[in-house]
Parts: sequence; structure tokens; C-alpha cells
Amino acid sequence: MATIVLTGGGTGGHIMPNIALVPALRELFDKIYYVGQAGGREEAAAKKAKLPFLAVPAVKLDRQKAAANLLIPLKLGGCVRVAKELLRGIEPDVVLCKGGYVSLPCALAAKKLRIPVVAHESDMTPGLANRVISGFAYATITSYPSTKVKGAVYIGNPIRSEVFGVHSPPVDLPKGRPTLLIVGGSSGARALNEAVWDNLDELCAKYNVLHITGTSENLTHENYFPVKYAENIFDYYAYADVVISRCGANAACELMAMRKRVIFVPLNNRASRGDQVENARHYASMECAMMCDERQLDENCVQMADRALKMPKPAYVYDRDTDKKIAALCLKAAKSRARGKRG
Repeated sequence: MATIVLTGGGTGGHIMPNIALVPALRELFDKIYYVGQAGGREEAAAKKAKLPFLAVPAVKLDRQKAAANLLIPLKLGGCVRVAKELLRGIEPDVVLCKGGYVSLPCALAAKKLRIPVVAHESDMTPGLANRVISGFAYATITSYPSTKVKGAVYIGNPIRSEVFGVHSPPVDLPKGRPTLLIVGGSSGARALNEAVWDNLDELCAKYNVLHITGTSENLTHENYFPVKYAENIFDYYAYADVVISRCGANAACELMAMRKRVIFVPLNNRASRGDQVENARHYASMECAMMCDERQLDENCVQMADRALKMPKPAYVYDRDTDKKIAALCLKAAKSRARGKRG
């Protein structure tokens, strides 16, 4: 048996795939650590998964203020030194990096210590951190077969096992009418909320409207069921006939795995690096989902929901061995280090 370090944080997209892998990793590794920023979402997630958490500082690229990035190399060097001391203390056989700025110090420290690094990229196009990490990684696992990155190994995106569990109605839904779910994610809810609220009368005349808004300032309306946040998100997915969603890689993969009729409204290039647009185009090109922008949704919300409702369920098949295949590749990387030591 061997030791693995998981790293990644800041957003759920850089955390939940790591957590989804834990059951499969526990079958192959006797020690699993999670490395991230103190007080970040990853610390809470690691503790919930009963993983020992170790804190390493990180520095984030500011896409809005270019001048603020001039000190990144100096700050990053300090973060890497902290990560090196931490890795020396626990002596992992492999580091699995989920990408994002939180994972970069640990990945660079592992490189310096000659510890194999496996990267995972959830999006169609790799982010900046994974473009750097892939240059020295043992392998870079991709979620899409067409993703272009050095050392690419297409396996897929690990998703939480609750996707395939037994689900209960999230609220007492009126019978005899279809259910529409709108979910915007942590950073993308506002524009979707406004599009729904602008069309609420007409939507509620046809649908039960489940709406995860990200805010406590919600409207009231017959057949409208808003919540700020849903811990039981898969119950909401399961009972929706149509879903309007952003196109973050994890949510998109979960919705496809549950074979939901989806209208993807990706964050545009001004609000992100454009990864959601590429993700959405992929599913739209496969005829697994519809795609539109925020203006189109606001102007045609009801008509688009009606169109999506008439679509066949997507012919998408998720490989339920994805987590085991990723865990096996991590173990292979760990064994390559052991062979190197013997040599």
C-alpha cells in the first residue's frame, strides 16, 4: 500500500472530484492526505470526508488587475517552500492535483522532491495551473477525449456516488405538471435569477419551478419553490424534467450522468476564462443538451423550457468505473517512484 496527497481548492469544481475519488483511493492507498488553503472550502470538505487536512498557502491570479500579478512569482516561491517541508514530513508516493491555483504550490514542491504528480482536468480546455503542471506530470487525466494537453490520458470526470442513489422529492410538488429546475452555481446565479424572475408568471403557469438562487432575497409565487442553497442537490436534479444550469464541468457531468434534459447557459469569456462555453458546445454538438446565452434566456425563457421538455433524454452513458480507473493510474504513478528508488 502507498500514500497519496490530494490537492485542489477554492471552488467546488476543484474539490468535489477529489472527494468523489476517496472511496476508490481507499481501496489502493493506506494513507490519504488533503492539502489546501487553511479556512478554504477544501478544508471543510476534507474534514467531512474524514481526511487529514494540511494547510499550504497559495496565490491567485487576478484576471481583472494585471499589475497585482507582478508579485506572484515571489509569493509563489514562498508557498512552494512551505509545501516542500510539508511533503517531506508525510513522504507521499504520489500527488493528485485537481488544477487551480490552490494545487500549484504542492505540485511544484512535488516536482522538486521527485514525487510523481498526476493532474486532472475537468474542463474541455485546461486552466493555467494545469497547463503548467502538465509540463512535468506523470499524466494529465482529462474529462473530454478531445482535450489537448501534454501527457493527456482520457478517463473522465469522477462524480459523487449520490448521483446514482435513491432520491426523495425535495419539496411537496403539485402533481400533473412538469418541473423546471434552475441552478446557477456559486458565482453565476445572478443573471439566471433575473431571467427567471422576469418570466416568473408565465413559467409558474406551466411548471413547478424549483430555483436554487444563492440568495435569501427570494420572490414568492404560486408553484415557485426557491431556496438559497441545496445540500440535497441530487434530489433536485432527480425530480426535474428540465434543468437550466451553468456549465461547470462537474455539474454538467452529473446532469448528463442522470440523463437530464438541460439548457446550458455558460458563463461567458468576460466572467470566466471561457471554459464553460467550450463545455457547453461539446454537449450541444453531441445533441445531449441545448445551449444559449443570458440574453437569449431572458428573452425566450419559457419557449426554451418548452423546447427542452420535448427533447428526448440525452443518450449519454457515464462510465461508473471512472473513479477506479483514476485511482489505478495514481497507484501506477506511485509504483513508478518506488521503482525509481530501487534503481
